[in-house]
Amino acid sequence: MKKSLLLFVAMLGISMFSFAQLDTVIGFTFPVEVGLDSLDATIGDTLNIGYDIRFESESAGTTDSVFLTNGATTYAATANSWEDGMNDKFFSIKFKTGYYKNLVLYAKMRSGGTNAGPKYFKVQYKIGSSGTWTDVSTDTVTVANDWTTGVVDGWNLPSETWNASQSVYVRFLSITNTNVSGGTVDSLGVVKIDDIFVLGENNTGVGENSLMNTRVYPNPANDVLNIENNDNVSVFFIISSDGRVVSQINNPATSIDISNLAAGHYMIRMISDDNSMKTQSLIVE
Repeated sequence: MKKSLLLFVAMLGISMFSFAQLDTVIGFTFPVEVGLDSLDATIGDTLNIGYDIRFESESAGTTDSVFLTNGATTYAATANSWEDGMNDKFFSIKFKTGYYKNLVLYAKMRSGGTNAGPKYFKVQYKIGSSGTWTDVSTDTVTVANDWTTGVVDGWNLPSETWNASQSVYVRFLSITNTNVSGGTVDSLGVVKIDDIFVLGENNTGVGENSLMNTRVYPNPANDVLNIENNDNVSVFFIISSDGRVVSQINNPATSIDISNLAAGHYMIRMISDDNSMKTQSLIVE
């Protein structure tokens, strides 16, 4: 499956904003297995790059180890010690949303095999470190031994999280002590999480960016990208999830051949003659 920094809210079923474009506020794809920053967000607003993912116990007030194992595409944040974790243990992220609205959340979770972790999770948010955790949705995330069952696919974050003056926290909270296999979660029980994205509509600079009306589609894409209103695009970059520029095109045409790109997650960056810049995500299937 492809991920995109550019999505249309129409794809999320919100007709009243059907022409709005969403930028990545924060994104975790865990492209590398080791290093001090391997658990950090690598995509999104510059204010959020470098924030990490954590595994926490609310009752103990502690943060436990998170490590990296095989993920949906590259690696995934992984934790064990979920025993007795019902309504207590969780993965958490934080991010700033000072000039973003219409926020939506994506994530993938997995557990199973020999050391199965909790089967059910809920997603909650709070505003500021001293805020109150509140459910994002009445739906639960049911986790299985695959990357297609435990999916948070475009859940709308409440308007309280939009344009927040304090950091927004989101957590994936275990709500059961029953593991994926039907037994009791023990200290070896493992849960993985990957491809965490918060997307939002940037509500600043309207009318000031000469690339505001430039649109790249389709997204996800296979062989060809189209650029609508490309007259102002001076340089067009495609950047891989590990930060490499895999394509640079000066004065791009209205169509770009991407058939040579491997499936995965990329970032598009466009720069205009007046140095306006627009960045969005791209999923290649």
